Amino acid sequence: MPRKSTKLQQLDRKIGKKIKSRRIFLGMSRQELAEQIDITQQQLQKYENGLNRISASRLYDMAEALNVQVVYFFDDLDDMEKEEVLSDEGQRMCIEVARNFMKIDNKGFKSAINNLVKILSDA
Repeated sequence: MPRKSTKLQQLDRKIGKKIKSRRIFLGMSRQELAEQIDITQQQLQKYENGLNRISASRLYDMAEALNVQVVYFFDDLDDMEKEEVLSDEGQRMCIEVARNFMKIDNKGFKSAINNLVKILSDA
């Protein structure tokens, strides 16, 4: 039975996108994250796409696996109408950039790269 609340559907999609973007940032595959929280890859995909609602306990497990606080998933709720879709190529690039970034040991270099990306994203 379809859910009636559009706002809740938007919230599910927003949380799913946060899960996916954090997973990609960490360079984790869907399979790796699914195994960490003891669910199937298909279930994780449904969470990431906002098709299935995540229980509070599962969201807590997800936060631990992604090394964030639960509140991370609820940040920026004012932007719920704004949905960004990342192409497959864009996702692959994000994974590659995240993996390479995590290999950098110099905190100054990491900070400089982060600042550069912020500047370029505003351009």
